[in-house]
Amino acid sequence: MRNDAFKEQEKISLMEVLIEIPYFVIVVFMAAISGSLMLMLDAFETAGVITQSGISYGLSRKLQSSGTFKYDYGMGKIESFGGLISAVFLFIGLLIVLVFSIGELIAPSEPGKALLWAVFIKIGSVALDIWLYRKQVRAAKSIESGFMQSNLINSQKVLAFDTIALVTISVTYIFRNIPYIEYIEPIICIACVVWFAYMSVKNLKVIIPDLLDKTLGETEQLQIIKCVSKIYDSIDEFEGVRTRRSGHITYIDLIVTFEDDETYAKIRSTVEKFDTAIQEILPGSVVSLIIGGA
Repeated sequence: MRNDAFKEQEKISLMEVLIEIPYFVIVVFMAAISGSLMLMLDAFETAGVITQSGISYGLSRKLQSSGTFKYDYGMGKIESFGGLISAVFLFIGLLIVLVFSIGELIAPSEPGKALLWAVFIKIGSVALDIWLYRKQVRAAKSIESGFMQSNLINSQKVLAFDTIALVTISVTYIFRNIPYIEYIEPIICIACVVWFAYMSVKNLKVIIPDLLDKTLGETEQLQIIKCVSKIYDSIDEFEGVRTRRSGHITYIDLIVTFEDDETYAKIRSTVEKFDTAIQEILPGSVVSLIIGGA
């Protein structure tokens, strides 16, 4: 079930990258010939989506090979670092769009006819967003994982922005002959800039601490110890538990010893029982086994 979910996420992320790269080129071109501020903002937002989807693709492949007995503390950090890169890039774009939007409010220009093509492009973009979002919802429901939920939230953000962009560009083009219609796009762009900035700052408050490895809180530590009690009769000696949170992923090292003649099947069954108990309190955690005294 776990590998199937991450395999599906791999496919979704790859499709997003393959779709967004040519779309980015088209949007940059359309923004240049139409002078649309919304398309300019769309270009920066799309660049961030490509970055995050690319990282998500790599992490999805990596998570499929992350078995119960394997360490992989770097994945959560890579995810958070990717989010940081996207946020920095988006902030630069937001600043540029904000400056142009203020300039348009001071000296507005008439909407160009090229906006009609932009409307058709955005209709196709929203349709693809809905399709990818539905696939992302199904993937997120298949497994409890912070990584999957992060991708779902990003998909929601993309769909929301593209819908707003479609409505704004459509209204601007349809009512292009109405007085003061040229103020609509810069005003909505400024509102979007504020919204994106707020969401990015909120996200950075989570990302920056996640770039530093952290142990779990005392309450969670005690819950883990209770999980150990469920397998105590199956081990020879319990030497401790180490915990570590990297990005959105929690890693738990179970340090125990077994009888010298213990079978592999019994050891694996014991660890799986412990992992099942852990998933009930910390969904999406990665449990690793360390043989004490080694």
